[in-house]
Amino acid sequence: MKNKVYIGYIIDKSQKDKTIFNNLTITNKKSIWLGLIMIYEIQVSEDKINTVINCLQKNMVDHIGFVKQEFYFHFYCENELIVVYRNKIFHATADKSTWEAAYNYGKSLGIKEKQLDFLTPSENKERYFS
Repeated sequence: MKNKVYIGYIIDKSQKDKTIFNNLTITNKKSIWLGLIMIYEIQVSEDKINTVINCLQKNMVDHIGFVKQEFYFHFYCENELIVVYRNKIFHATADKSTWEAAYNYGKSLGIKEKQLDFLTPSENKERYFS
């Protein structure tokens, strides 16, 4: 049986210790917003996904400077979607009708609606990495 591979998207500002990226399999990265933010595309095997999520989640910031700021990151594996916030994880699918709980939780944290788009790998490639 083939081990599934998850593709995840994380921005550098969401992590306290940026050296965490040294221990991840980075498949793509791109500087966005005039170079202020780096978005990473990573790959994680099924047998390591829970460990990686746990490490990244524990390393998430809750503020930038003196400003409270919440983030999320997400992974896809085929049709499966995992959305990870600092204190909560949601399991859904690529079907937007399954996103309500993850979307509403993000809004409750103050994350802008337009940022709660949970882009698929192909959408991320088109938007950021093409």
